[in-house]
Amino acid sequence: MDLIILIPAVACWVALSRGTVRSAFVNVYIPVVLLLPQYFTLRFPHLPPLSFADTAILPLFLALCLKEVRRWRFSWMDLLVVLFAFSVALSEGLSTALANGTWRRLFLLDGEPIETNLANAGLLLFGELTTVIVPYMLGKLLIEQSEADDQPARIPLIRRMVVLLAVVAGISVIDFVSGKSSWQTVFIKLFAGTASNWPQQMRWGFGRIAGPYGHAILAGTIFLLGLIYCLWLRSYVPEWGTRRVIGGFPLTFRGLVMGALVAGLLMAQSRGPWVGAGLALILVLLMQRFATWKAATLFGLVAGVSLMAAYTYGKQYTEVQRTEAVDDEQRDAIYRRQLLDSYRPIIKERKAFGWGITTYPAMNGQTSIDNEYLMLAVTQGFVGLGLFVAIGFGTMFRLLKLLTRPIAMEDRALIVAHLAALVGVMTTITTVFLGEQAVVLFFLVVGWGQAMNPQRVGEAAPDRVIPQFQFQRVLT
Repeated sequence: MDLIILIPAVACWVALSRGTVRSAFVNVYIPVVLLLPQYFTLRFPHLPPLSFADTAILPLFLALCLKEVRRWRFSWMDLLVVLFAFSVALSEGLSTALANGTWRRLFLLDGEPIETNLANAGLLLFGELTTVIVPYMLGKLLIEQSEADDQPARIPLIRRMVVLLAVVAGISVIDFVSGKSSWQTVFIKLFAGTASNWPQQMRWGFGRIAGPYGHAILAGTIFLLGLIYCLWLRSYVPEWGTRRVIGGFPLTFRGLVMGALVAGLLMAQSRGPWVGAGLALILVLLMQRFATWKAATLFGLVAGVSLMAAYTYGKQYTEVQRTEAVDDEQRDAIYRRQLLDSYRPIIKERKAFGWGITTYPAMNGQTSIDNEYLMLAVTQGFVGLGLFVAIGFGTMFRLLKLLTRPIAMEDRALIVAHLAALVGVMTTITTVFLGEQAVVLFFLVVGWGQAMNPQRVGEAAPDRVIPQFQFQRVLT
C-alpha cells in the first residue's frame, strides 16, 4: 500500500498534461500539502524517502524548469534561500569531521581526507529541495506573475487554501472530542506495519487537534496562516462565499469557513500560535490606521513590551523544577526554559556549522528541541540561524518598503497579510520546530513576497474575470 504515495505524482502529471503549471499547483499540490500527512513515506532502494507532497512537487519542479523559469528574475533572497538549504547538508555532511577534528587538516599539504557524512547530507539536501527551494520557486513564479492570457493566482490559491483548512477543522472536531487522531487512524491502516511518531496529546480534557500536520502547534501555525489570508479574501473579494449554506438561515459560506478556521486554531490548544495570531492581528490593525513606518514602530513597541512581560512572567512561572510543576502546561514551559541551559554549551563548541540534524547529542535527555531558533543554532550553527533570520526579516523589510509606495488598496492589504503571516509564524516557532507542512508554507510565502509587484495608484486594475474561450465557425 505504500505505493499510494505515488498517486499525487500521477494526478499532477495529468493536471500538467491538461492545463497549466499554475492550475496543477493550485488544484493538486496545495490539496496534497494541506490534506495528507507527510510523515508517511515511500522509500525505493538507494533513493531518498518520498512523501505525498514530494511526489506531487517533483513534476511541478520539472514543469517550472521547462516552462516558467524563463521569467525568473534573480534577487539576493534567492541566494539566501539556496545557501540556507545547502547549509543543512553542509552541517550534516561535516558532522563527523567536526566531531573528530579532521576538518582542521583540510589546508595542510599532508592532511588526511576529511571524513564526511555524505549519505545523510544527500538525503537532507533532497529534503531541502522539496520543502524549501521548490516551494520558494512556486511562490515566486506562479502566484503573482502572469502573462497576457493568464490571470494571477492569488485569489484561487487563497480560496483553495482556506476552504481546505476549513475541511480539516471540520474533520478534526472528532479528534477534539474523542482525543484520538482520525488522520492517523486512517493512514496507519493504509500503511500497514508503520507507526506514527506523533502521539495524540490531551489538554484541558480535550484532544489537541493536529490534523495531518503532525503536531498541534504546527496545526495551529497553519490555521493561523489560513485565518490571516481568509480575512484578506473576505475584504477584497466581496463576491466570494456570500451564498447561504442553508436556505432561511443567516449563515453564509464565508462565515462558515471563517468560523472553522477560528475553531481549528482554538482546538489546537497551543499558546504559541495564539500569541502569534494576536501579534499578527495587531499588526494588521496598526497598518490600517497609521502610516507604514509609524505602524511598524508602534508594533515594535507593542511586541517589545509584550516580550518583556512574557519574559518576566515566564521566568517566575518556570523557576521551580519539572517535578514540582502543578500541571502539564507548567512542565512544558519549564522544559523549554531548560532547553536553553542544556544546549548552550554545545552551541558554543560548534558555533559555525553546528552538529548536524541526525548527529547532535541529546543533552540531559531533552531530545525534542521545541524552539526553531535554538534548533538551528544546534544543528546548523550560527551560519544556518543567521541565514534563516535574514530570510525572514529580509522579506519583511522588502514588504515594508513596498508599502511606502502609493499602491492599490487590494495589493496593500495583501502585502500586510504577508507581513502578518511572517510575524505570526516567526513568533510561533519560538515554541516549536518549523517542520512538516509549516516549513513548505513558510517558504511559499517568502517566495510570494518576493514576487509582489503592487499596482500603483492610478494604474488600470486588471480584470479578475477568467477569459471564456468559445468555439468559432471556420469557413472553408
